[in-house]
Amino acid sequence: MEMCDKFKRLVKKQSKHKLGKSNDAIVQMQEADENSQQIQVGTVVVNQGITEKRAREVFTEMIPQVLEDYAQEAYATANSRIEKLEDIVVPRILETDNAISSLSDPVIQLMLKRAQQTAAATEREDDYSLLSELIVCQIQKGADRKNRTGIKKAIEIVGDVDVDALCALTVAHAISVYLPVSGNVREGISTLNNLFSRLFQGSLPNGVDWLDHLDVLGALRLSKIMTLRKLKDIYTDSLNGYACTGIRIDSEEYKKSMELLVSTGLGASVLQENELLEGYVRIPVANKEGICKLSLVTPKEVRPITEKEITVLETIWDMYDLENTLREKVKDSFMKLWDSYDALKCVHVWWDDIPFSFEITKVGTVLAHTNAKRCDSGLPDLL
Repeated sequence: MEMCDKFKRLVKKQSKHKLGKSNDAIVQMQEADENSQQIQVGTVVVNQGITEKRAREVFTEMIPQVLEDYAQEAYATANSRIEKLEDIVVPRILETDNAISSLSDPVIQLMLKRAQQTAAATEREDDYSLLSELIVCQIQKGADRKNRTGIKKAIEIVGDVDVDALCALTVAHAISVYLPVSGNVREGISTLNNLFSRLFQGSLPNGVDWLDHLDVLGALRLSKIMTLRKLKDIYTDSLNGYACTGIRIDSEEYKKSMELLVSTGLGASVLQENELLEGYVRIPVANKEGICKLSLVTPKEVRPITEKEITVLETIWDMYDLENTLREKVKDSFMKLWDSYDALKCVHVWWDDIPFSFEITKVGTVLAHTNAKRCDSGLPDLL
């Protein structure tokens, strides 16, 4: 897909956003629930003092065991590739928390050996950085046995995964887990566009070959008797705070909402213009679940929203106009805005053209999440 290729090297930084211009406006907290993760989180690095010399010694001590699997003619090539992995993985281990204890853990050493075996058999430079991130993933998340099993298998198949299939797997994973936290529609959509732009490290493949390929590798389970939900349905449901009608200005519901806001001290400015439906206002959240994550900002303080205020806003939410024609109009406006961003349009066209349904396995989740983190180190840990 030619449209996707121009985003391969696009990298943009994300910024946090506060909603509203008035003193009593509601703003998003930098939190997210277990099913939707904020995209603006950075990575905290802790160096515990392990020397690079010792880390390289541990890495090097395993190489002879790996090279035993090869004839003498292949030694030089295999060793060269393992050295490339070393130059990437050792610095990453040094900057990772718990590095000292991890290198003495037999499980970590076994994972390192498997990574060396995979590196010896692959010529792709990107595979070495992906293997490095999988080792870091093991250090950070490997205590969970389900994660450990997924990481182990992911390390084994890195050299076998087609680049475009990996790109597709990563984008599919991102669709299922990442949501913006901004209550502003355009800013939230722009955040997603920037995210997917960074994930385009290959081209999004068409047809079924990539699905069969990932199914054989155990990264997903393919179902040829079912079809996927359309992207429009996925995102208008998960971002129902964007793709909503809201409350018509000057309606009875609007007047009741104003009374509720004033009675609790929230202020009328909490309700903001619906960017997707003229003449209507909405609570500035990405979805209904985001209401309990709001903070109240005043000239004197920033504090979490109270249970009483949450109840009031949820009551106002329940007053939204549910007339089907209006709801479909808003959904169409949402997708029109979505398609105005090139990366998002690329994802839309590609996703809706996938012929069969599939489920990403634990192996695929580990591989896709690790690859996403490799493309954007600021993404949160989801495993």
